[in-house]
Amino acid sequence: MATRRVRDPQVFADEAAAACERLLGQKATNVDWPASRSRRSVRVHLEELTVIATRRKRRERSMLEANVLKTLHEHGAAVPAVHAYDGAWLIQEYLAGARLPHVLMECDPARAHELLASAASELARIHRIGAETGLHEKVVRLGTADSWLRDLIDTPNRIGEALGVPVPDLDLDGLVALLRAGEPCFLKWDARPGNAVVRDDGTIGWFDWEHCGARNALDDFAWLLADEYVPRVSGLADIAVANAPAGMDPAAARAYFLTYATFHTAVRLALVVHYKEDGDWWDEAMCLAEDKVRVTAAGAELLCARGAEFAAGTDRTAPLAPWFGAVAARLGVTAG
Repeated sequence: MATRRVRDPQVFADEAAAACERLLGQKATNVDWPASRSRRSVRVHLEELTVIATRRKRRERSMLEANVLKTLHEHGAAVPAVHAYDGAWLIQEYLAGARLPHVLMECDPARAHELLASAASELARIHRIGAETGLHEKVVRLGTADSWLRDLIDTPNRIGEALGVPVPDLDLDGLVALLRAGEPCFLKWDARPGNAVVRDDGTIGWFDWEHCGARNALDDFAWLLADEYVPRVSGLADIAVANAPAGMDPAAARAYFLTYATFHTAVRLALVVHYKEDGDWWDEAMCLAEDKVRVTAAGAELLCARGAEFAAGTDRTAPLAPWFGAVAARLGVTAG
């Protein structure tokens, strides 16, 4: 199983505790990992509060994350407050609650739909704050090159080559034209359910802002709704369209979302195929506990079924609907 561990997790934990004691003036009583030890963030329990201590590989990323969190939090977004930042260590509020995937996998479809709609609504509020504060002008614009889009659209081909499931012909130029970003919007970008928490008051909070940038607002909803931890829920495209920026044509928003979400689903499926290779499925409980790609039969089945559903929603992606079914069959799961 592939991992990307920090050099020495215990040394990292000790350094995090020391940084918190130095910056916050409280003694650390314990350090643990909210998810995998491969992450560069730990939870530090201090005498009077619990925080998340993060040290990114790139200083500019941590500086961006600190500034974005301060702006969003000051304007009422459900994101962690920044307790301290010294240029290396970012010490932020620990958002108590259950990670969204844990809740989604235990609740009924109606509750899952409610939670996903709430998560999307909070992302939409963050998009508006980004516009009001000019954050979209202070972050990197993402996916601006047609070559980036062609690589995204080529994802099914990479899956097809790995599994021996040929991909049908697609209107590549038409897909590139449709998926060009347009006016940039501030985005979380890595808006996976694994980066959201259902807080004690029932609201959704979003953490891990290292990869934020600017592109089409609907991309965030694809990251959220096309994830392998999202159970079978009807009306996912409706959630995206309902939270699109004001002034965006609903029909155009739906076509864009379904198209982008089709290929984002393929991105998630490509990760499953890559990590599984010729080995066994991973343990479901481990994937959930450590916030790993869901390399399980259930995860693959959900992705294939949802990819087929999204693809069937537009003429340009419709040829991929039966292809997702063929991929499911090759993986030994169903997509119905």
